[in-house]
Amino acid sequence: MRIKKLELHNFRCFENYELELTKRFTLLIGDNGSGKTAILDALAVAMGALLLDIPDIKLADKRYISSDDMRNSFQLMGQTPTKEKEGRTNVNAIGIINNENINWARYKDNKGTGRQFAKEIINIAEKLINERTNPSTLFPVIAYYGTGRLWRQLSETEKKIQSPASRLAGYQDCLNIASDQKILFRWFKTQELIALQTQERIHILEAVREAIINMIPDAQKVFWDMKQDELVIETVIQEKLHSMPFHLLSDGYRNMVGMVADIAYRMATLNPQLESEAIKQTEGIVLIDEIDLHLHPNWQGIVVERLLNTFPKVQFVASTHSPFIIQSLYHRQDCLLWDLDKNQALEIDSKSIEDIAEDQQGVEIPQQSRRFIKMEKAAEEYYRVLKQLPAASEEEKHRLKQKLDELLMPYSDDPAYQAFLKMERLAVEGE
Repeated sequence: MRIKKLELHNFRCFENYELELTKRFTLLIGDNGSGKTAILDALAVAMGALLLDIPDIKLADKRYISSDDMRNSFQLMGQTPTKEKEGRTNVNAIGIINNENINWARYKDNKGTGRQFAKEIINIAEKLINERTNPSTLFPVIAYYGTGRLWRQLSETEKKIQSPASRLAGYQDCLNIASDQKILFRWFKTQELIALQTQERIHILEAVREAIINMIPDAQKVFWDMKQDELVIETVIQEKLHSMPFHLLSDGYRNMVGMVADIAYRMATLNPQLESEAIKQTEGIVLIDEIDLHLHPNWQGIVVERLLNTFPKVQFVASTHSPFIIQSLYHRQDCLLWDLDKNQALEIDSKSIEDIAEDQQGVEIPQQSRRFIKMEKAAEEYYRVLKQLPAASEEEKHRLKQKLDELLMPYSDDPAYQAFLKMERLAVEGE
């Protein structure tokens, strides 16, 4: 499954908007409020259309268009401003599901919500349901990881084992932007216990384990520790091997381990018949809001490449504010950088972090700190005021001297800066 084109009408901040996605990785950039999360939410609505007819899936995962998604129009009625919902909101998608090119739409108006051109996607969903016991039937993975993916903490003190479940369980909570890791942990613990009991390698477990290790820098081993009753990562830190329980990992590690393990677990649940090839052979779509969340810059520079290598048949759509993430797309033909402020695709021409921050993210002179820039502007203003002193009247000189003191005051902690400008002032006043 992948989406080739998204079309929006009266969705959030977009009156009419079209976006063509690349097959592997589309990165959305833009200022706050430009609509990055709105695009991801609209894609989640489009993806949710496949889940509408699948039984036992929570309503939250079917991602209906809500009233908050409907675009507001503002106008002045006399002297009173008014806000009204637009008449109809549409999310249209053109994509490929099970090698079939189809298009479908979901809408909301004052009469309710519904689907258009949905016959093909309904037929595909029904076929998946009816053939879920057929080993040749492959289910696409679907997942959305929002900025709140670390907020929901594991509340259980005991991680229960997981009973056998339907393949369709791989869609539970898949479009909830705040991830719930309890099911993942239950699955991992259960598979480890089965491996211990049978004294056999569980191929699907090893595939998930390998996916986590491939994603995490310097990770050596991932396992369920029965004594601690917790997922443990063995990783090299300052040239020494450390075993770290999941709850003691940094936010960056927990964020990435939790997300990658969740994707891999869903693939293993949806397509267990693929065994060791489940991670490599499962297609689907994964949405990630602020992919750089809590990641060290070194990790930001490699996370896209590792995601694409670990999940070779998945289409990713992500947002970011990080120039390191943007820079990592250089020379990748399978990636698209889309600027929502400029409403166009951007080329990455092996630019430095400073060039990317300045040219593509609008940061003013990123090579220098904001304080340095302010000091430089203050010095320029200081010299401008000094030039007015000699010709000024006594009353005007008093006002100008107060202005000079005010320009120096914010930088009283920099004695060299203060001394230099005061010497210039004394020279002018001496003349």
